[in-house]
Amino acid sequence: MLLKMEESGRMMSDHDHEARELTEKELTKLLADVNLVSEFKQNKLEIEAQKNWDLFYKRNTTKFFKDRHWTKREFEEFSDSLGDCCTVLEVGCGVGNFMFPLLEENPKLIFYACDFSPRAVDFVKSHPLYSADRCTAFQCDITKDQLTDTVPEASVDVATLIFVLSAVHPEKMAEAVSNVAK
Repeated sequence: MLLKMEESGRMMSDHDHEARELTEKELTKLLADVNLVSEFKQNKLEIEAQKNWDLFYKRNTTKFFKDRHWTKREFEEFSDSLGDCCTVLEVGCGVGNFMFPLLEENPKLIFYACDFSPRAVDFVKSHPLYSADRCTAFQCDITKDQLTDTVPEASVDVATLIFVLSAVHPEKMAEAVSNVAK
């Protein structure tokens, strides 16, 4: 059940619309709970992020996410911008679930695809549809590595960052977006 908090501190259920007013103690605790993860744990997760993503792909290989065949149907403006020929930069490509359905559908597309996890990039490169003529897959930390080391500056028509920014520390988001914009 999804609960929503109104400004008054009342909790609303999305199913039965019953409301319960929080006690002053509950409301104080809720409003004070801004650090869900300790600073030590935040730093540890940041330092070990690449290792953790590699472990995720080691455990799940290419079977965790489904191919995104819905992209063209759901985002007409994206599909329209692809036209006859287009260069796409996919940041956070994972194992290629976004890229490969589009490459299959549009033989004129060219993709640059990067991911934080070297293991994910290896899965992309081993995919049967991967062709060096149309794809360049590479490992990249968009908060540190310059995308223009691999992707020529101002050469991309469309950039995607599906579920990427939610994994970037808020203090590094502006730098990451600036990196992609180049």
